Amino acid sequence: MLLVVCAQWSGRVRAADAPAESSNVADDAGAMPYATPRQTLIPGTPGMAGGFHLMVNGFAHLQDPGLSGYTIDNPGTGRTFDAGRTQPLVTDDWVMGYGREAHGWIEGLVMLNFEPATVGSAGYPELGQSGEGLWDAQHSHQFLHQLMVAFHPLAGTAGGAARMGQEGAFDLSVFAGQGSATIGPPIFMHRASSPGPSVPRKHHKGENPHETFPVLGAAFRAGATWIEASVFGDRELTPADSRWVPHPGAPESLAGRLRHIFGEVLEGQVSGERLRDQGDGEPDAWQASASLYGWHRWRDWRLDGLLDWAIDVPALGANANGALVELAARDPSLRNIFWARSEINQREEPASRGGGVSSPWLFETLGAEHVVTSSRRAGLQIGLYGEATYVQIPSALVGGAPPDYPASHAITLDVGLHLFGMWMLDGSLRRMDNMEM
Repeated sequence: MLLVVCAQWSGRVRAADAPAESSNVADDAGAMPYATPRQTLIPGTPGMAGGFHLMVNGFAHLQDPGLSGYTIDNPGTGRTFDAGRTQPLVTDDWVMGYGREAHGWIEGLVMLNFEPATVGSAGYPELGQSGEGLWDAQHSHQFLHQLMVAFHPLAGTAGGAARMGQEGAFDLSVFAGQGSATIGPPIFMHRASSPGPSVPRKHHKGENPHETFPVLGAAFRAGATWIEASVFGDRELTPADSRWVPHPGAPESLAGRLRHIFGEVLEGQVSGERLRDQGDGEPDAWQASASLYGWHRWRDWRLDGLLDWAIDVPALGANANGALVELAARDPSLRNIFWARSEINQREEPASRGGGVSSPWLFETLGAEHVVTSSRRAGLQIGLYGEATYVQIPSALVGGAPPDYPASHAITLDVGLHLFGMWMLDGSLRRMDNMEM
């Protein structure tokens, strides 16, 4: 199984699928084909023995949150946002490198995120968003987003041997570093059903933590079934914490996940985690997640969809649920991408709004991107995209004294450019043309 690790465009690709996939790509299209949705080989996805994979990504855009008369003002950030004014943004700007030695024993992944420079401690506006000490704003990700190493002790056996384009009947991965705990579906920045720049508001339920240090774990695969577990340090950062350096914590939290691929078109997963010592007043909590991720070819169109639910059960305070359904469609050239997301989320409200858990927020998103220029030879493409999100605000949060919201709904508009690049090399550092081997 050949692994493709990325945000926005990827999943995992079987070498046997390569000719059919590649035949549907225009000769100069830079976008990559893919098959199943798992975002990383670490934790728990084998593949690409004897190869290297490099990627780059970034969005430069203009966003109007769509709520005049409201100021996003998070304490300790030193910055405010007028929610009725257009903001220039650079987000999701990262580079990634991955490699696995030819015998399949050892692999490594490093992903550097430049949002500490382009976003900063105040984050960027997203009505209804919360996490890491911010409300109505999405926080910057850490510069060292992932740095993971894995060892495959069964790679020397007949059934566990892996090589470029082919994985064994079973696999055991033992992994460690800064990265993702074993909970939830692929996180938003690594799944093909989420090609736009906006972050799901339930992101901190059932997709988190995904840049924790340390994380130590193991995953065993037999056929199409994975059993995964990890322990990790789970410190919830604040705007005062630098995103340029890791923030280690005692690995006192734990997570487990069971997932299975049905008929090469659907991945189901159930998972849970116990979060301890989150810091900064955050209580210990349990979280659970269940999801179905499907992918399909229809008349040479590529379809990806996710149905996901998660719950946060803190030791103190009320439970909070979140759920979403999202769908992305790519035409046969992979130059035109369309997406939609429906989401409900109960937010843990800040003390300034009385605390507690809100009744559900509702979000409806539509977006599209057209690749205006691309080159398979260069491995780069630039897309022009637009996205609109309707936000329905709970009535209990509307119309009171500031900082309550002045209206019950808003429409966020977002337009911009998307840069994406991908390069795949064999063990001798020779270029592979997309999936052709």
